[in-house]
Amino acid sequence: MEGKRISNNEVVKILEEILAAMEIKSANSFRIRAYQNAVSILDNLTVSIYDLWENKKLQEIPGVGPGIAAHLNELFSTGQVAEFEQAKEDLPEGMFEFLELRGVGAKRAFKLASAFKINSRENARERLLEAGEAGKIRNLEGFGEKTEEKIIDAIKEQKKSKNEKQRMLLTHAEQIVERIKEHMVKCKEVKEVVACGSFRRRNPTVGDLDIPISTTNPEKAIKHFLKFDEILEVVNQGEKKATVILKNDIQVDIYMSTPEAFGSMLQYFTGSKQHNILLRTYALSKGMSLSEYGIKKGGKLKEYANEEDFYKELGLPCIVPELRNGNYEIEAAKENKFPKLITPEDIKGDIHVHTELSDGVNTIEEMVEKAKALGYEYVGITDHAPSVSSRGMGTVLKMVSDTRKKIEEINESQKDIKVLFGYEVNILVDETLGLPDDILKDLDIVIAGIHAAFDQDKGKITARYLAALNNPYVDVLSHPAGRMINERDGTDPDWRKVFDAARESNKILEINAQPDRLDLPDDLIKEAIEWGVKLIINSDAHALEQMDFMKYGVFNARRGWAESKDIVNTLPYKEFVKELGIG
Repeated sequence: MEGKRISNNEVVKILEEILAAMEIKSANSFRIRAYQNAVSILDNLTVSIYDLWENKKLQEIPGVGPGIAAHLNELFSTGQVAEFEQAKEDLPEGMFEFLELRGVGAKRAFKLASAFKINSRENARERLLEAGEAGKIRNLEGFGEKTEEKIIDAIKEQKKSKNEKQRMLLTHAEQIVERIKEHMVKCKEVKEVVACGSFRRRNPTVGDLDIPISTTNPEKAIKHFLKFDEILEVVNQGEKKATVILKNDIQVDIYMSTPEAFGSMLQYFTGSKQHNILLRTYALSKGMSLSEYGIKKGGKLKEYANEEDFYKELGLPCIVPELRNGNYEIEAAKENKFPKLITPEDIKGDIHVHTELSDGVNTIEEMVEKAKALGYEYVGITDHAPSVSSRGMGTVLKMVSDTRKKIEEINESQKDIKVLFGYEVNILVDETLGLPDDILKDLDIVIAGIHAAFDQDKGKITARYLAALNNPYVDVLSHPAGRMINERDGTDPDWRKVFDAARESNKILEINAQPDRLDLPDDLIKEAIEWGVKLIINSDAHALEQMDFMKYGVFNARRGWAESKDIVNTLPYKEFVKELGIG
């Protein structure tokens, strides 16, 4: 089936615009809710929506029913949806340019575009900025001076083209946040500093940084922040907010809050746009309105020092940041059906680490000592398997024998940790494995992964995965999606077949904790759990310090709604080896 290839981001933007049109025209609330859920799910999808359409699998996406699937079919077939175009026909085009501005929803965008007769997308934001700087927005009904100021700030932020910049890895963002925190705590009026947004939700990548600050003296705190020696440019500075560009081209927005209202501000800036829309809708149904300052009920604003009390006021348990993505978390909260998410402390071992015997930089002994320092009960030394074709069978057999002997000596010399021996074996293009079964059968652990020919079509990639999963000696499928964040898109196998084969063959899929992999991605983690597939989180460390990456895999698992029972390396050693059939 051929059609017009449209990226996931473009599809989501088109659906967000029709959602805005529905809201303006007071469409059926159930239909609006269906589209909100679909947008949230599609926005977090790691596979191409177009590819799913091409393979007639749109309705396999959770939240995509027959109606939405029909619209997507028309979109990919013709490049547009007639019903969408008709719904937007009598609305000012400029309003759709305002939807991405912070704090501007559909109704506010419509009011602004209508009031200033902004009927074209071209230069829409520039025209709105002119109106704001002329003091005209504050005079509109339902607006005011503070709202005008926020809209001006939001437009200026967008002018920095932050969405065009490559998003940084979470690890990079962490380093910047820590340096900002170290700087801010030197100001005695600062009580707390928390980076929010995608950073606090532990997304694999982060754009700009939104950092609320609890302080007893906003003016002094802002002045102190502006002395941070990594600032290149101060974009704007107000009484309670400042926006800067750092020397590494990262935008940072800081927001001042009193300690008494800090919980409200954390809540406001942490959730995704979709989460906040759904939460506001829920609050309105209970006669409440939400803002960064607190919850207003009956015209009276109540502040919250912490998020637990904020959510409690809404009759909900506190939703952990990793789940604030607009993906069924509010329904789960209402029914008190949240999973007990896995934590880094639940991890008992790491069975995917590399040493100097392949492409690592440390010895086996050093990696074992690091695992002991992390408090693990077991560690698996699983270097890349030596190639029989290039080294010869005799050399490979000796390498296997020598490594096993070394690991046995380590196990005999200490009782603090159990060391397991295995290899990460290539799944080759011809669907065979890089080591013969005669060697694999004697290993403690066999991890199989694709490391080349990622651009094969769906059928061939799927066949390679299934061949590995059907091998009786394979235990784990490593970094199954094959993605390298900001470098390479993942493979797109038939996940239904992969999950089914893993479950039926009792094999384990890996959540690789390398920050530029985080693979399986969170949406596939959730789906794998629903299929009853076993998962494991491994660091895939190639150096001592990379074993600390385990926490990123845990963050990703939490975003996929994983509990400790879903992750096999939360098991104590005896139960773990029993699970893998070792010994």
